Amino acid sequence: MSKKQERNFELLNHAVINPGYCVSCGGCEAVCPIYVISMESLTPKLVGECISCGACVDICLRFKQRVEQPLTDEENIGTIKEVYIGKSKLENISSTSQNGGVVTTLLVTAMKKSVIDGAIVTAHVSDLLGPVPQLALSEFEIKKASKSKYTLNPVLVKLPSIKLSQKEDVAFVGLPCHSETLDNIITMKNLGADFRIKYVIGLFCMSSYEPNSFRTIISDTLGLQSDLLSKTDCARGKFFFESPDGVSEMKIKECSPAKAEGCKYCLDFAAEFADISIGNVGVDDDSNIIIVRNERGKELLELALANDVLDIQQIDETNWEEKLTPAKKLSASKKRGAKPLPPLSTT
Repeated sequence: MSKKQERNFELLNHAVINPGYCVSCGGCEAVCPIYVISMESLTPKLVGECISCGACVDICLRFKQRVEQPLTDEENIGTIKEVYIGKSKLENISSTSQNGGVVTTLLVTAMKKSVIDGAIVTAHVSDLLGPVPQLALSEFEIKKASKSKYTLNPVLVKLPSIKLSQKEDVAFVGLPCHSETLDNIITMKNLGADFRIKYVIGLFCMSSYEPNSFRTIISDTLGLQSDLLSKTDCARGKFFFESPDGVSEMKIKECSPAKAEGCKYCLDFAAEFADISIGNVGVDDDSNIIIVRNERGKELLELALANDVLDIQQIDETNWEEKLTPAKKLSASKKRGAKPLPPLSTT
């Protein structure tokens, strides 16, 4: 069998999807040039005749992980250019966003100043446990998509919408798996993502959960209906669920049966492939730790600083170790706990 014939959806299905390694990122649907891959119930399905172009295989992070078998450095959380602790100064954002509202503030400011003309974000329709990919084209849509969602979301499926909407400068917000796959897509120059994606904002993540199983656990354990949740959060080993009756909590380990199978192989906590990585670890509940990874991330942050929309403190490099210790501990824990992927030969 030729190399071209091997690199098709059948190979992806055999190597990644069927064994349960898929992270439901939506990248394979996005890059299929003839639109015959479709995310159905968070699983990629072939809905037409594959032409064996290999695009879906080329960008799949789990396929790449199986082939390359990357070494795990527990002490490394990616490239660090600058470190900050901050929160939004905008009351209409900080009062409705997650923790410090930094992500929403960065996006809204860039949109207001016409630096971006869209942002791929994770919105929701019925409840926070049913995230929906969205290409937000206004400040209103960006603000509406604020707050964390802890369930699987194939947000990369919205990449083709950038071209269809004739947008040229788009920000992208996603989890580590999303930003790594997007990095593969940009490297392969698929969908024009290499010039249309202006900024990649990565979110810290320990794991995502299967939506229906997560809803069932919350309902059975706490008696909460997911469509009544106004906010979900996790900190100090617990999930917190805000509803009209107040705030309920449960230990994260109680939700482990709903943990997405594909997340069990993840080696990235701190969104190491993003331009700027943001999370609520080792800081106050109303603040974010911000890791600027490259010049694009610095440019985005400096835009917000120039418009005085962030209450922010830069951490001197001599204090990075101390301030990043909680994030490094979680990153190391995730890497140690990741299940090994069996090696895959492409010869």
